[in-house]
Amino acid sequence: MSTDHGDLQQRLMRPLLWSILAAVALYGGSMIVSDLNAVGESIAKLGLVGWVIVLGLSLVNYGLRFVRWEIYLRRLHSPIPMLRSLAYYLGGFAFTTTPGKAGEAVRSLYLKRHGVAYVHSLAAFFTERFVDLVAMVLLALAAALTFPDYRWPVLIVALLVIALLPLIHARFVHAFFDRQLQRIPADKLRTAGSRLLELLRSSSTLLRSAPLYAGVVLALIAWGAEGVAFHVILQKLEIETSLGLAVGIYSVSVLAGALSFIPGGLGSTEAVMILLLTLVGADTPTAVAATLICRLATLWFAVIIGGAVLAALEVNNKVARKPASGV
Repeated sequence: MSTDHGDLQQRLMRPLLWSILAAVALYGGSMIVSDLNAVGESIAKLGLVGWVIVLGLSLVNYGLRFVRWEIYLRRLHSPIPMLRSLAYYLGGFAFTTTPGKAGEAVRSLYLKRHGVAYVHSLAAFFTERFVDLVAMVLLALAAALTFPDYRWPVLIVALLVIALLPLIHARFVHAFFDRQLQRIPADKLRTAGSRLLELLRSSSTLLRSAPLYAGVVLALIAWGAEGVAFHVILQKLEIETSLGLAVGIYSVSVLAGALSFIPGGLGSTEAVMILLLTLVGADTPTAVAATLICRLATLWFAVIIGGAVLAALEVNNKVARKPASGV
């Protein structure tokens, strides 16, 4: 593994460790403030079967998103062996709590070793984030209809996202940026801008017709699965909501976390989720318990899987380098 790769991973580890410490403080503080014993009792209600169902639905989410990732790589003519691609994809989850999930782009460093150009892997990454945003906005509309105070913010975000889509692959937009780049005197800035424009053009090929529709459908099912998991949690904790409302609350909360640009949406996602649950009649300790279980089974389950896979990849890389160093 290159030195640049190792340096980048070390830089990404710092926000990851800080996010873990922040989560421990946040969740621990929430439990103490709301009633530690009551929260503990609520968490115990989920039971083994409940955990299996919830974690299983999270795995469905990860699996469908990987299928979409493969579609993007193949569309960009950058396929690699399936199992190796899956390992790189899951390994990126280790850095889900970095700002904007940007750390997940570490996959590009692994894919580069298989001849996949950075512009292609980063285009797939950018498209993933954008399509996820579209899916979460659509799913959040279910909650927006129930909570009038949250209706307009969700509708405004939905309109902005829909308006961005044609601009991303509009030729006149690309031409405009190209003209502006030619006017930049500094070579380094012009080169960086040209790479960003190339990334935009590559992304635009994934945001048209078949790959766009396939990506949105897979995203809706994938994130909907985690919304169903949230509904299972609410039912186990005796918080009465419809399936559509549970999916909507989950989506609005995750969307709020994403738009906050706080690493992993820590704090903002939890605060919105707890608030919405109390608005539908849940007491604060139960709302806190439901939120903690949801975040552990979705966000932190992904981070744990990603960390384990990433560690295995690094061990394999070290083993592979030993014979070469001994020659």
